[in-house]
Amino acid sequence: MPVLPRRSRAVLALGSNLPPRPEWLEVALSVLAESSVEVVARTPRWHTRPIGEVAQPDFLNQLLLAEGLQQGREWLELAQRAEDRAGRSRSVPKGPRRLDVDLILIEDEHWESADLTVPHPGLLLRPYLLRGAAQLVPTWVHPVEGQTIAALARRLLTGSWGEPRSQQGRAD
Repeated sequence: MPVLPRRSRAVLALGSNLPPRPEWLEVALSVLAESSVEVVARTPRWHTRPIGEVAQPDFLNQLLLAEGLQQGREWLELAQRAEDRAGRSRSVPKGPRRLDVDLILIEDEHWESADLTVPHPGLLLRPYLLRGAAQLVPTWVHPVEGQTIAALARRLLTGSWGEPRSQQGRAD
Protein backbone atom coordinates (compact mmCIF):
# COMPACT_ATOMS: atom_id res chain seq x y z
CA MET A 1 0.00 0.00 0.00
CA PRO A 2 1.49 3.39 -0.96
CA VAL A 3 2.36 5.82 1.79
CA LEU A 4 0.51 9.10 1.50
CA PRO A 5 2.53 12.27 2.07
CA ARG A 6 2.06 13.74 5.52
CA ARG A 7 0.11 16.98 5.69
CA SER A 8 1.18 19.58 8.20
CA ARG A 9 -0.38 22.73 9.61
CA ALA A 10 1.24 26.09 10.19
CA VAL A 11 0.24 29.51 11.43
CA LEU A 12 1.31 32.29 9.06
CA ALA A 13 1.14 36.02 9.71
CA LEU A 14 0.48 38.33 6.78
CA GLY A 15 1.24 42.03 6.89
CA SER A 16 1.38 45.01 4.55
CA ASN A 17 1.90 48.70 5.14
CA LEU A 18 2.16 49.97 1.56
CA PRO A 19 -0.92 50.64 -0.59
CA PRO A 20 -2.97 48.83 -1.61
CA ARG A 21 -2.59 46.86 1.63
CA PRO A 22 -5.59 44.49 1.27
CA GLU A 23 -4.53 43.56 -2.26
CA TRP A 24 -1.02 42.61 -1.10
CA LEU A 25 -2.50 40.26 1.49
CA GLU A 26 -4.56 38.70 -1.31
CA VAL A 27 -1.32 38.04 -3.22
CA ALA A 28 -0.19 35.83 -0.33
CA LEU A 29 -3.50 33.96 -0.38
CA SER A 30 -3.11 33.39 -4.14
CA VAL A 31 0.38 31.94 -3.72
CA LEU A 32 -0.90 29.61 -1.00
CA ALA A 33 -3.75 28.41 -3.22
CA GLU A 34 -1.38 27.84 -6.15
CA SER A 35 0.76 25.71 -3.83
CA SER A 36 -2.23 23.51 -2.88
CA VAL A 37 -2.26 24.96 0.63
CA GLU A 38 -5.68 25.11 2.25
CA VAL A 39 -6.46 28.05 4.50
CA VAL A 40 -8.31 26.25 7.30
CA ALA A 41 -9.06 29.35 9.39
CA ARG A 42 -8.20 33.04 9.47
CA THR A 43 -8.41 35.92 11.91
CA PRO A 44 -9.99 39.27 11.15
CA ARG A 45 -7.59 41.80 9.65
CA TRP A 46 -6.08 44.20 12.19
CA HIS A 47 -4.38 47.55 11.92
CA THR A 48 -1.17 47.59 13.97
CA ARG A 49 1.68 49.99 14.53
CA PRO A 50 5.05 49.19 12.97
CA ILE A 51 7.89 47.97 15.17
CA GLY A 52 11.27 49.67 14.94
CA GLU A 53 12.61 53.13 14.44
CA VAL A 54 11.88 53.60 10.73
CA ALA A 55 8.97 56.03 10.18
CA GLN A 56 6.29 54.21 8.18
CA PRO A 57 2.53 53.69 7.91
CA ASP A 58 0.55 51.27 10.05
CA PHE A 59 0.26 47.65 8.99
CA LEU A 60 -2.76 45.64 7.98
CA ASN A 61 -2.22 42.18 9.52
CA GLN A 62 -3.96 38.83 9.43
CA LEU A 63 -3.08 35.37 10.73
CA LEU A 64 -3.92 32.16 8.90
CA LEU A 65 -4.01 28.52 9.85
CA ALA A 66 -2.77 26.76 6.73
CA GLU A 67 -2.57 23.07 5.88
CA GLY A 68 -0.47 21.54 3.15
CA LEU A 69 2.20 19.06 2.18
CA GLN A 70 4.98 21.49 3.17
CA GLN A 71 7.33 20.32 5.89
CA GLY A 72 9.57 22.50 8.08
CA ARG A 73 11.65 24.84 5.94
CA GLU A 74 9.26 24.43 3.01
CA TRP A 75 6.80 26.66 4.90
CA LEU A 76 9.50 29.36 5.05
CA GLU A 77 10.20 28.96 1.34
CA LEU A 78 6.49 29.33 0.59
CA ALA A 79 6.30 32.50 2.71
CA GLN A 80 9.29 33.98 0.87
CA ARG A 81 7.78 33.04 -2.49
CA ALA A 82 4.65 35.04 -1.61
CA GLU A 83 6.78 38.03 -0.57
CA ASP A 84 8.76 37.81 -3.81
CA ARG A 85 5.55 37.69 -5.86
CA ALA A 86 4.52 40.97 -4.24
CA GLY A 87 7.90 42.49 -5.14
CA ARG A 88 9.05 42.86 -1.56
CA SER A 89 12.22 44.89 -1.14
CA ARG A 90 14.51 43.95 1.74
CA SER A 91 16.77 47.00 1.36
CA VAL A 92 15.59 48.65 4.62
CA PRO A 93 15.52 46.25 7.59
CA LYS A 94 12.15 46.52 9.39
CA GLY A 95 11.16 49.13 6.81
CA PRO A 96 7.92 49.59 4.88
CA ARG A 97 6.87 46.61 2.80
CA ARG A 98 4.22 45.53 0.39
CA LEU A 99 3.99 42.08 1.90
CA ASP A 100 5.50 40.39 4.90
CA VAL A 101 4.71 36.71 5.50
CA ASP A 102 6.05 35.29 8.76
CA LEU A 103 6.03 31.66 9.79
CA ILE A 104 4.74 31.79 13.38
CA LEU A 105 4.13 28.16 14.35
CA ILE A 106 4.30 24.71 12.79
CA GLU A 107 2.23 22.09 14.59
CA ASP A 108 4.47 19.91 16.79
CA GLU A 109 7.70 21.47 15.48
CA HIS A 110 10.48 23.55 16.99
CA TRP A 111 13.27 25.06 14.87
CA GLU A 112 16.29 27.13 15.80
CA SER A 113 18.74 27.99 13.06
CA ALA A 114 20.44 31.07 11.64
CA ASP A 115 17.52 31.88 9.34
CA LEU A 116 14.52 30.16 10.95
CA THR A 117 13.16 30.11 14.49
CA VAL A 118 9.81 28.42 15.11
CA PRO A 119 7.89 29.40 17.12
CA HIS A 120 8.52 32.90 15.82
CA PRO A 121 10.35 34.94 18.50
CA GLY A 122 7.72 37.69 18.25
CA LEU A 123 4.85 35.36 19.20
CA LEU A 124 5.11 36.17 22.91
CA LEU A 125 6.09 39.81 22.33
CA ARG A 126 3.55 41.07 19.78
CA PRO A 127 -0.01 41.03 21.08
CA TYR A 128 -1.67 40.62 17.68
CA LEU A 129 0.41 37.49 17.00
CA LEU A 130 -0.45 35.85 20.30
CA ARG A 131 -4.12 36.82 20.18
CA GLY A 132 -4.44 35.62 16.60
CA ALA A 133 -2.67 32.34 17.34
CA ALA A 134 -4.94 31.83 20.36
CA GLN A 135 -7.96 32.25 18.11
CA LEU A 136 -6.65 29.80 15.51
CA VAL A 137 -4.83 27.12 17.52
CA PRO A 138 -5.72 27.52 21.21
CA THR A 139 -4.83 23.93 22.12
CA TRP A 140 -1.42 23.77 20.47
CA VAL A 141 1.37 23.61 23.02
CA HIS A 142 4.20 26.13 22.69
CA PRO A 143 7.25 23.83 22.44
CA VAL A 144 9.48 26.05 24.55
CA GLU A 145 7.01 27.42 27.11
CA GLY A 146 5.23 24.08 27.61
CA GLN A 147 1.80 25.76 27.79
CA THR A 148 -1.09 25.93 25.36
CA ILE A 149 -1.34 29.01 23.19
CA ALA A 150 -4.65 29.84 24.92
CA ALA A 151 -3.01 29.68 28.37
CA LEU A 152 -0.17 31.93 27.22
CA ALA A 153 -2.66 34.42 25.80
CA ARG A 154 -4.64 34.49 29.06
CA ARG A 155 -1.43 35.07 31.00
CA LEU A 156 0.25 37.63 28.73
CA LEU A 157 -2.45 39.66 27.02
CA THR A 158 -3.75 42.73 28.81
CA GLY A 159 -6.00 45.67 28.06
CA SER A 160 -7.84 45.73 24.76
CA TRP A 161 -5.63 42.91 23.41
CA GLY A 162 -7.27 40.52 25.84
CA GLU A 163 -10.83 41.54 24.98
CA PRO A 164 -12.86 39.99 22.16
CA ARG A 165 -13.10 41.95 18.87
CA SER A 166 -10.75 44.66 20.06
CA GLN A 167 -7.20 45.07 18.88
CA GLN A 168 -4.64 47.81 18.78
CA GLY A 169 -6.64 50.05 16.47
CA ARG A 170 -9.59 48.51 14.68
CA ALA A 171 -10.45 45.17 13.15
CA ASP A 172 -11.63 44.89 9.56
